[in-house]
Amino acid sequence: MTKSNILEYAPKQLVANGDSREWAVCAYYGIDRISHDHTTYAAGSDTNVGDLHISVKSSGFTLMSGYLCKGLKTFDEIWKLYKSTTHSNRVGYVDKEFNLFLMNIEEFEEFLYTFGRIERESAKNGGGLKIRCRKESQKMLRWLNARAVPA
Repeated sequence: MTKSNILEYAPKQLVANGDSREWAVCAYYGIDRISHDHTTYAAGSDTNVGDLHISVKSSGFTLMSGYLCKGLKTFDEIWKLYKSTTHSNRVGYVDKEFNLFLMNIEEFEEFLYTFGRIERESAKNGGGLKIRCRKESQKMLRWLNARAVPA
């Protein structure tokens, strides 16, 4: 896992938390991001740089929507579906200070099993189970910093 501060690339205008992180990661890698594309996790990644296909995550992220997990009943089942079908080979967690923690899938799996939990989607969104990461905490930041090396 590597760590880079990307604050200087953060958008100056106010945008949603996840979108601002995606914009910053794209700018850090020299990609001009025109708009958020809403690509599914299986079809593409938030950012593609050469052979790096990066899914960008931030505090309280949802791994995948509950409607994609229909019939799945456990954390393990949902994770295995994601891992076997994701287009991304890296996950970039961007913290509130705009530090980018770039993880491979195995590192992300350890992160998710440490800080993720299973939740039920709202009834209006189908009511399926999904994995959601906890809100950013000092414990989470200590965990990330203990494993990261400067990029």
